Amino acid sequence: MSTEDPGYIGAAGDGEGRASAGGSGFRPTRRRVLKGLGFAAGAAAVGGVAVGGADPAAAAPVKSPGPLPSADYVLPEGFTGTLADLKHVVILMQENRPFDQYFGQLPGVRGHYDKQALRFQDGTTVFQQPNGSKVVTPFHSASNYGFDHNLYGANGGRWNTWVPDKGSNSLHYYYLNEVPVHATLAQEFTVCDMSFCSVPGPTTPNRLFLWTGTSNGVTNNGGESSGNRAWPTYPEAMQAAGVSWRIYVDNTNNGDSWVGDYTDNPIRGFAAFTPSSANLNDPIKTAPGTGLVWRANSFPYASTGVPNNNSDTNLVGVLREFIAACRPDAQYPLPDVSYIVAPYAWSEHPAAGPGDGGRFVKKVIDTLQANEELWKSTLLIITYDENDGAFDHVLPPRPEPGEPAEWAGSTPIGYGPRVPMILVSPWTRGGWVNSEVFDHTSVVRFLETWTAYRGTPAMSTTISGWRRGISGDLTSAIDFTRPIVKPLTLSTSSVPTYPAGQLKPLPLPFHGHGVLVEDRVNGTVRADLSIHGGASGKTLSMQVFPDKYQAFANTAITVGQGATKSYTWDVTRTDGKYAFSVYGHDGFVRSFAGQVVPAGQNNIGIPRVDVDLVAGSAATVKITLRNDGSQSVRYSLTANDYLGGNQTLRVAGGKSTVVEWPTKNGYYDVIITADTGTGWTQRYAGRVATI
Repeated sequence: MSTEDPGYIGAAGDGEGRASAGGSGFRPTRRRVLKGLGFAAGAAAVGGVAVGGADPAAAAPVKSPGPLPSADYVLPEGFTGTLADLKHVVILMQENRPFDQYFGQLPGVRGHYDKQALRFQDGTTVFQQPNGSKVVTPFHSASNYGFDHNLYGANGGRWNTWVPDKGSNSLHYYYLNEVPVHATLAQEFTVCDMSFCSVPGPTTPNRLFLWTGTSNGVTNNGGESSGNRAWPTYPEAMQAAGVSWRIYVDNTNNGDSWVGDYTDNPIRGFAAFTPSSANLNDPIKTAPGTGLVWRANSFPYASTGVPNNNSDTNLVGVLREFIAACRPDAQYPLPDVSYIVAPYAWSEHPAAGPGDGGRFVKKVIDTLQANEELWKSTLLIITYDENDGAFDHVLPPRPEPGEPAEWAGSTPIGYGPRVPMILVSPWTRGGWVNSEVFDHTSVVRFLETWTAYRGTPAMSTTISGWRRGISGDLTSAIDFTRPIVKPLTLSTSSVPTYPAGQLKPLPLPFHGHGVLVEDRVNGTVRADLSIHGGASGKTLSMQVFPDKYQAFANTAITVGQGATKSYTWDVTRTDGKYAFSVYGHDGFVRSFAGQVVPAGQNNIGIPRVDVDLVAGSAATVKITLRNDGSQSVRYSLTANDYLGGNQTLRVAGGKSTVVEWPTKNGYYDVIITADTGTGWTQRYAGRVATI
């Protein structure tokens, strides 16, 4: 990287440098964005509490959120517009890539332009990672780096030790034209930008979550073929419910090559599936088409005759059974649920490159498209097991201490950093971004929802209650009323040029909220946190960080429906002063700072603000500016992101005034200051429910 194309503070060629005073975060330049794909870029950063650069699509018109069919839209022939149209779910879990590494440069997602990112106490942001006296920021590199990815506590959830723990190269990312298949799919279908790996650790525990809904306390690799694991797996639940399923994998070996399973078929480690003499001598378990062992493809390793190279012959060979199942005259047709496990070299695991992974993904999609009936009745879920220890800037949900089944000593079992997830189907076509929190259990829960709808409910008994509340079941990302059935030609060398604003945010039926309450008598301030709307049992993970006066630390709070959770600051210990921020999902931020005026001292201006979030298609933020003192208060309201501009209002003593603050597709980010000389500042950012 050169200073001609800076993506960092300073000028060192390895991405290190000193932060400028009051650093405003990582700012990819217009040249960098254009080099990635040719998007129109905006470069103006907003003052105040700005983090990151300006979203290049921010100034472009964006269509109303949600799939809004035109008046003349007609369902394609054979579709009912319901979940009944889905006949097959194919799950492809690849290896070891964080979201920012592939899609940090993708306009419209929470990537490198995220202005609601975590801010450190020195004024820098999570994009400016400390490394001794220097700062390292995300930088472009086409190289493949690998990192230590054992269970990672991220410095107690402070998210500020990536470089000491994982090295400077952990902050590298790709341009979109270096991951052309993935970038094309993300912009043609639906990308999920709040999808997290289930464990902040390596492959096996994360894959256990996909196949079983839990890792049962496992946090490291090992035991993939031991046969010692015995808790219920989801394939067994499907088998019992009469839901057909199969794992498509080459069983040549378990090594690092172009063939084999790279030990990525984790249910081999369960007694019911391991290739033991008892299982292999049981004709019911080995029966073609129905047997547990046959469906799991967990026979003993043996050469399949596939060449061990990156040829098309190899690619057809390792996917031979999947390709055969997708033919119209298949002896064993594609089942209800399919899992695809790639060999190491096709899996995108560093140092296996994303280019070969793109070829593998393309072959899966081309195979489905070759059978028109399959293509219009199948949902392909592409996701990744974990982040390989590489950087992602978004704080993952964090359980409160003592949450059952969610801690391994002093480190939470979940969640880990974000990983890419793309949903490819007729019902996810159109260039959408979904920002509900998902993890690997969301795939299991979608299968629960779908099989229950079909009258063959296959239910998991292992997903923790906390995780069921935090993660969605993918249905908010899929619109069965408006399928778009047309083939897609994928290139492994280039990405079509998409217009700015191509990605549209899908609406969500819930939002989080937080307001400040000052207790002038007892000397405390309290942030009351809540969730509004959503399915029964929906919860949000919020994390509180002191901005001044106290040590920088992460306090995790899980907010449920029907009750307010509070964070309290005792200002008697900080000379009456307070400063802290709350971070949550989908750009949620609350920042509060000021100094509590003792009770009875009312001969000055005393600011107080009430904020209401008004949900609906015309979502707004209702801000009531109050003055509890006798002297007037001048308020300044500044749009830190999205709409609203700048407003200045003076409120007389004992009076109040109301401001209707606009949103953009439900999104808002406003900073409010008061001229009282006490450092009084409040920031409200997030998204109001639009349905």
